[in-house]
Amino acid sequence: MKKTKGKKIDRLQAISKKDRADSKWKKIAEWNRMHKEALDDLVVIAGHIRKSLKEKGWNQTELAEKMGVTPQALTRIMKGRQNLSLQTIRKIEQVLDVCLITVH
Repeated sequence: MKKTKGKKIDRLQAISKKDRADSKWKKIAEWNRMHKEALDDLVVIAGHIRKSLKEKGWNQTELAEKMGVTPQALTRIMKGRQNLSLQTIRKIEQVLDVCLITVH
């Protein structure tokens, strides 16, 4: 059955209503708002990793191989979108021979 232009417009309006509680982007935006400080820290860590890579003349693929992770996983880290465990941070520190965080 072919949808008419009017039905398509009605469908688009229904799925774009402001009060749609199940909107994926709303859930993501709320999660980002609640975790803003942690996300800021992840971006700072990614910046330190990027700087270390540049100093060593490495690319992300080389770092991923040395860490034993996929390039996609490292891309998420480099974008500040991967929640890092202490174990992962320590692995990055060992491979790059840098200190990313200090625990007091």
